[in-house]
Amino acid sequence: MKLRVLLSSALILTAMQVEARTMADIQQAGTLKVGVPGDYAPLAYHDADGKLVGYDVDMAKALAKDLKLNVEFVLTSWPSLSSDLAADKFDVAMGGVTATAKREAEFGLTKPIVPNGKIALAGCAVAGSLGDLEKIDQPSVKVVVNPGGTNQSFVDGNIKKAQVIRVKDNYDNLQALRDRTADMMVTDLIEGDYYQNKEPGVLCMATQQPFAGTESHKVYMVKKNDTQLLESINVWLAGETKSQLAKQWKIRTE
Repeated sequence: MKLRVLLSSALILTAMQVEARTMADIQQAGTLKVGVPGDYAPLAYHDADGKLVGYDVDMAKALAKDLKLNVEFVLTSWPSLSSDLAADKFDVAMGGVTATAKREAEFGLTKPIVPNGKIALAGCAVAGSLGDLEKIDQPSVKVVVNPGGTNQSFVDGNIKKAQVIRVKDNYDNLQALRDRTADMMVTDLIEGDYYQNKEPGVLCMATQQPFAGTESHKVYMVKKNDTQLLESINVWLAGETKSQLAKQWKIRTE
């Protein structure tokens, strides 16, 4: 049944896809269009001045420079990420894309960028009591989640008894923890590391290792027929830029 659902989803999205810009088209235009939701620190997010920054932002700029192109960032959202890419609104999706079987069936995924997995990020006052899934999934616990991504998929599949609060985006998730209107959120190890270091005493990782079965990695995503672009990105990823920028952004590489 699961395979049938994946195949049906892939066929529907394939039918939706318009022809991707070829590498020749991109080179002729002189600009690589990069889609990012822009709410995922430290990969791609807006700083206090509203500037788009992050590891993947720097990676996109470095990739474009290597390809002798300019870079244009296109804001998308997690619910519309796949459909926007299918509609050719941008050439490559970055900024926190997790490799999944569904995405692999529908799109071209690069080689792994950084390892990842799902963890519980909580307000520090309650983090000590939320150390595993059994303790989290209790009627007294408030779990906040934003729509459209793998965090929602995990919550929908694993949280049965806790109170689930659904908000607009990842910024609202974090604010709910700061305001103590929610106890915890499911997020990625990368993001948990970042916020625990950025807001000590406020945001704490309730679980230090990914939940069993959620181990994954971040990738970049292109349209299925955009094989030349995918190959160009993979060749570039084999260089040193990925690890150099990871050190600058204090992102785990293993």
